[in-house]
Amino acid sequence: MRLVFAGLRKLRTRTASWVALIIAALLVGSMIWLIGVSISLSTNTSGYDRETLEWFVKFPGAYDAVTALVFAYAGLVAMIYVAAVAGTEWSWGTLKVAVMRGESRTRYTLATFGSVALALLVGQLVVFGAGILGAILGGLSAGVPIGSFADGDALPHLAALLVRCWIAVCCLSAVAYAIAMAAKNQMAGVGVVIGLYVASLFVPLFLPRDVQKILEYLPFGAASDAIGLNAPPSAGTGAGASIAIEPNLALVVTAVWIVGSLAVAALATERAEISG
Repeated sequence: MRLVFAGLRKLRTRTASWVALIIAALLVGSMIWLIGVSISLSTNTSGYDRETLEWFVKFPGAYDAVTALVFAYAGLVAMIYVAAVAGTEWSWGTLKVAVMRGESRTRYTLATFGSVALALLVGQLVVFGAGILGAILGGLSAGVPIGSFADGDALPHLAALLVRCWIAVCCLSAVAYAIAMAAKNQMAGVGVVIGLYVASLFVPLFLPRDVQKILEYLPFGAASDAIGLNAPPSAGTGAGASIAIEPNLALVVTAVWIVGSLAVAALATERAEISG
């Protein structure tokens, strides 16, 4: 725990930590607010699904909508941020200093990611709060009743969403962490992460359905399904109407990817030549 808290103090002083947090919060908050603003245009404009648009700004459905955007936008920002943090362990020489002081390479590698995971939890809550604020402002801008914040099982469902979303973001971040630690380079890690993210969005569209089913178990697909989001009203009924993998199974797959990625990061660190 000593290394974890030391890592948190180190992350807090980095400008990149605050820049990443601000970017993610602005992306999610402004996107939700703009969706609310667009509702007023849907009355006399064809091509708009008003029911789905209102889902983004009416509670408790807005919880799922905000969480979806947190994962989509904050998840990408988190991957880039984590890859950059991992890369600086080599370029700044902090890993070498820790090893020279007698720290275990594996313990330091895992503790560093533990610090990042806790920082991501705090950042996710801040970004989620920005999304909720954006939903409220969007609903007020559109003149839509925002509904009840604690309707039925809304709060237990929200707690589960936040925990699952954090695990999902940690999964993507662990993959980015492993790539950057293996590459030993900040820019290489960031570039590979962005390339994989873009490929995960478009490559499956050109592949046979049987291959797509296999790719659903890769980190990007499994992490998304692990959250267990409720679909918009127009997308179907019930939870997980558009989910490819059953949420609990996807959560297990996500956990396997986290463990595997951290194992790769630790192995890369153990095998690396660190002179000093």
